[in-house]
Order: sequence, then C-alpha cells, then structure tokens
Amino acid sequence: MLSPAGEIFTGTDQRAPLRDALIRHGQMSAAQTAGRLLPMACVSLEITQRCNLDCSLCYLSSRAEAARDVPLPILLDRIGMIHSHYGPGTSIQISGGDPTLRSVGDLEALCRHIKSLGMRSCLMTNGIRATRAMLERLAAAGLNDLALHVDLTQERKGYATEADLHDLRRTYIERARGLDIRILFNTTVFDGNFHELPELVRFFRQNAADIDFISFQMQADTGRGVLRERDGTITQASVMRAIRDGAGIELDFDAISVGHSDCNRYTSVLSAGSATTSPLSNRRLIADVVSALEKIDARERGNLDAGRLLMRLALRNPVLGLRAIAEAGRWLWRLRGGLLAGRGRVHRMGILVHNFMDETKLDRARCESCVFMVMTAGGPLSMCVHNAQRDSHIFAPVRVKTAEGATWWNAETGFRDGPSKPEAKPLPLKRLKGRQRAEAALARRP
Repeated sequence: MLSPAGEIFTGTDQRAPLRDALIRHGQMSAAQTAGRLLPMACVSLEITQRCNLDCSLCYLSSRAEAARDVPLPILLDRIGMIHSHYGPGTSIQISGGDPTLRSVGDLEALCRHIKSLGMRSCLMTNGIRATRAMLERLAAAGLNDLALHVDLTQERKGYATEADLHDLRRTYIERARGLDIRILFNTTVFDGNFHELPELVRFFRQNAADIDFISFQMQADTGRGVLRERDGTITQASVMRAIRDGAGIELDFDAISVGHSDCNRYTSVLSAGSATTSPLSNRRLIADVVSALEKIDARERGNLDAGRLLMRLALRNPVLGLRAIAEAGRWLWRLRGGLLAGRGRVHRMGILVHNFMDETKLDRARCESCVFMVMTAGGPLSMCVHNAQRDSHIFAPVRVKTAEGATWWNAETGFRDGPSKPEAKPLPLKRLKGRQRAEAALARRP
C-alpha cells in the first residue's frame, strides 16, 4: 500500500513537503505553483457517503451506502487537522457522497469553523438539494465556493445529451447568483460525452459572467461505477484539444503548473461579450509573477483575493507591476470588440483538466506529488490512493474524546466501547448502487 503524501510538517514552511516531492520527481519549474504559492491545492472533507444519484462513474465504494455520517465533532477536529498540515488559505472541499444530504445546520457549522481558521470552503454537490434558501444560509456562514457536478454519467431522467442539461445548469446558476459565492462546474469526461466537450466549453464561456471555474475530470477505473477503464482516445492531449476548439482560441496549458503534469493541466480564459483571449500567453511574465508571489507571506496570500494580491505585488515590485499593466493593456485590446458591446466587463474563468488514476495503476511519483488530498482519521491522503483503499479508511474505528472519557466511533456501527466492529452485513437491494446493483438486478432476472 502507498503511504499518505502530506505528513504533518512541524517547521515554519508548510509548503516544504509538497515542494520537496515535486523536486524529487522532476515536477518543479518556474511555472509551478504547488509547493511554492501553496502547500496544497485542496483537501476533501467527506462528511457523508450517502448520495441521491447512482452515477455510472463513481469513486465511492460498493459499501459506501452502509456508512453512517461522520459526527460533527469529528469533522470539526479534521478541519483543525487540515489547518495544522497546510495553514491559512487552504481550500476545503465539503464533499461526500452529496453533502447536502446532511442538515443545513451541520453545513453552516463546518463553513463557520473553516472561515474562523482563515481557510476557504467549497460545497461539492450535484445541486439537487442545494436550494436558494440553503445557499443563502451557507453564504452567510462563510461559504466561498459552490462546485456543481452536472453531466451524463449521473443518468438524470429526461436528459440524453450534455446540451440537454444546459437548462439545469442555468437553473443552478440562478440559485447562487448574487450570493457572493464563486460558481464552479465539474464534468466527468467519458466516451458518452467526449464529443460534446467543445459545445460544453462554449456554454461555459457564454456564461462566464457567472462561472468562475470549470473542471474536466477524466474517467478512471475506480470505485463502484458500472463503467470501468476509459477509451484510449480520451487523453489529456485530446481533452485539451477539445477545450481549445470550444474556446475558439489558442490556450496555453503549460504557463502555470499545479502539481504533477500527468495529473493536472490548467489554463485560463478572459471573456468580454463574444470576445475571448488567453491571459497566460506571456510565459516569462507569468513565471516572474509566480516567483514574486512566492516571497509573500502565506497568511497574507491566503487572506487576499487575486486582484488585491496582484495590487500588493505591484506596489512591492513596480517594474513587475508596469510589465503586468502593459500585458493587461494587450488583453483589453484583444477584447475591445466585446468590451464595446458588453459595457466594459471582463470575466476570467479558470479551466482544469484532472486525470485521476485507475485504482490498480497507481504511480508512486504522482501520489507523492499529489495536490488533491482527502482528510482521514490518520491524516491527509492522496485522493487516488484513498479511492483505491477507500473502505479501509471509511470504516476504520476512530477514537473520540467525550466529557465522560474516550470512546470509539466507526461508520458501520456508530459509537462503541472498543475499536472492534462486527462483520459487515449484506445491504438490501434498494440500498445497492453501481456494479452491485447491476449484478443484483441481473441475478433477479428469470
């Protein structure tokens, strides 16, 4: 078994473990942001294994539905663990399963605690239960980001194509509009929607005034889903070509690096009306900005938004600031047609291609260079490693301190006097999902 990437660091620079791993595996460059600007890109906090969909691609395990929700005190402790490992500014993904199946009160408590420690919160949801009223309460509690997962792998009734899902995406955007929450969209890429990626990108670009970030997550053979190994035509290169086709311009996926290049490829788009341009074409300037930002204290970087952070950087480094202003002028010139028609508004949208690993094909270098972790009772673990070993972590007994003393909790049985747990019982058919459900349904056929 591979060990966690992200052991607790007791020195003064929490970026050092990730930076050392990236250097060790030949992934450190002038464009690298991981281990330089941030000690970790994001950490998943799984608060439930329950889900109200049964996706054909799902990283949850076959026994996930048997798991009880993690008690709130344990989750609050894990948020503290994330802060101890990675410090302020860290993005915590409140995820599952679908986290909106927990009470709104629990979600509010998590958002408030994350905010109190100077970190960012992101709600990862399929959107079904994410009502306007819920989002208003979570925004008031400090929620920063809303990541909506909508695609054909979810097999929602009445939607045959990704284009058919656009009305649902618009509905979800409307629910969050005006709440000071960034809107993100996640899309799983598989052979059933690969040909629609350019159209998807065009939709996201047309709605760039509301959407801050889009992520394309390539199919992986892991978890309980009925779909397994992806088609060989779906590669990082082919997905990036499809994104360029949809954007209608050349996009640079190498100007900024976020972790291992075989895992993540990032770019960004600026839009004004129908005009679009890339803000990352000047690689030398981007590298110099990253180098300058690396020298700013982590707490200061974490507490400032991108605009104010760049203004602070320009004041400290006037020459670099003038170069950035000149580059911004070139962006505006390329966007001039859209600016005149669109009342002077420019919108930026980040784009990430994420390449998850098959559970039986984990690469040590990629695992040790991981920038996407899951917080477990034993500490942070690479998401791909966690997916491959999921049940051993989800159902591991956790020692909990209470007013009456120490006790144990595990997802199978709840609170108990000791760490032992009974033998797993078979789930009824109505609670089976993924391959187990498909196999059970096949067995029931006459």
